[in-house]
Amino acid sequence: MFNDPVGIAKSRRNLGRMQQESTFDGGGASVPRPEQPVPDRAFDDRPAADEHWGPYARRLQATRDPRALPALLEAHDTLRLEPRFCCVGAVRAALYEIATARENAHSAPVADLVDRWWNSTDPWEEMVAVAARAGGQEETERPALLEKVRSARPTVVTAAIEGLCGMSDAAEIEALREVVSRPDPMLHWAHQAAARRLAEIGSPEAQAALAQRFVDPDDLWREGPA
Repeated sequence: MFNDPVGIAKSRRNLGRMQQESTFDGGGASVPRPEQPVPDRAFDDRPAADEHWGPYARRLQATRDPRALPALLEAHDTLRLEPRFCCVGAVRAALYEIATARENAHSAPVADLVDRWWNSTDPWEEMVAVAARAGGQEETERPALLEKVRSARPTVVTAAIEGLCGMSDAAEIEALREVVSRPDPMLHWAHQAAARRLAEIGSPEAQAALAQRFVDPDDLWREGPA
């Protein structure tokens, strides 16, 4: 049941709506609703037609507020159609920082981004979606993240592994063993992340998997088992 990213995202949004609705105590008295975010036009305004997205994106990034994500996604789509390379880096940096901030993990805008990019054909978009979903550091996300650990995209694999936490199981250890044992230099960071997770698990099975780690003889700057 946890393999459905759309279902989980909808659950998060529903939870957010439930938390915002008025409730009643056992005697029927109204319980005050949680404080609502103060509307801020900074998240609704857009640059003028002759202006660049870069400075706007940097302002939004500084807020670390998930309400900025719709505008940044709009900027990302606009720049895909009409590339302005001076702006692409700023927009992507803002998207990544806000979407993956742990305090934003359960917000509706992040859930919407995950819905949209979870199976994206663009490697960067998929990586951001996985990193955003992993940001909550919840054990319930393990099945979905393990699917991404088996991805052919190194950045996606790394992002998924870094979201694994809590108690482990045989399926996770086997997925991590497959990563650490693959002789692919492109998986360097995934190897690092998988080795750290196996060491954290620490069971005899995890140690046996870690012992199968591929070590690139040209990778002279690798430090220790992590």
